[in-house]
Amino acid sequence: TSVHNLAFNLRDRFQQRGVPSDLDESIEPKRAALLRPPGHSLRSMSLDNKFAISLQGRFKQRGVPSDL
Repeated sequence: TSVHNLAFNLRDRFQQRGVPSDLDESIEPKRAALLRPPGHSLRSMSLDNKFAISLQGRFKQRGVPSDL
């Protein structure tokens, strides 16, 4: 979906430029998708490895336990 693509592109831009807000913006749409009920087609897209990598990267950068 377009939300998934936006999150992916923002994460890539963060990796290239290092702007923290890009990483934040890449995480939030995927986190919101987790609120969808199990079985919803968009929920499974939010549970991909890239989401976990983004959370881990933000934890390493800022040390916020809620990202783990």
